[in-house]
Amino acid sequence: MEFSVNMQPELMLDPLWIIIGGIAFAASLVFFVLLFVFKMKPRKKRPKKVKPPKKLSDAMIRQKTLMAIDRLIFELSHNKTDVRESYQSLSTIMRSFVSELTGRDVTTCTLTDLQASDQKQLAELISRWYAPEFAMKTQANFIEDAKKTRRLVKSWN
Repeated sequence: MEFSVNMQPELMLDPLWIIIGGIAFAASLVFFVLLFVFKMKPRKKRPKKVKPPKKLSDAMIRQKTLMAIDRLIFELSHNKTDVRESYQSLSTIMRSFVSELTGRDVTTCTLTDLQASDQKQLAELISRWYAPEFAMKTQANFIEDAKKTRRLVKSWN
């Protein structure tokens, strides 16, 4: 006995389903490519707003400067520093004081720059300190100069 089996036609499906499947495959491929691209793209970070540092009040700046001058006098009287280093530190302290108080940076100004500017009081002080500040040995009286500086800090306008 012989059996015969009829072959079914190839692609018995409706062509509409093949088109729908192709479109779904292409859409999912595009979706995954876009997902991959956006995931790998570096994100732009918003810069954080930097708050300006709080400006100390004039009284606080004066107090801080007076304490630094007192510390210099103490260190010199206890032989922790020498006169030359004390004058150099005093110059740095006064330049910082004027910079903080006026808002104009005078820490890097030369004596000529200070004399030409509106900082005549500071220029006068620093000109008196130049000899002891740069000399290896000096007869200058640091404690008396520091006291004058303290008076100037208290009366600075």
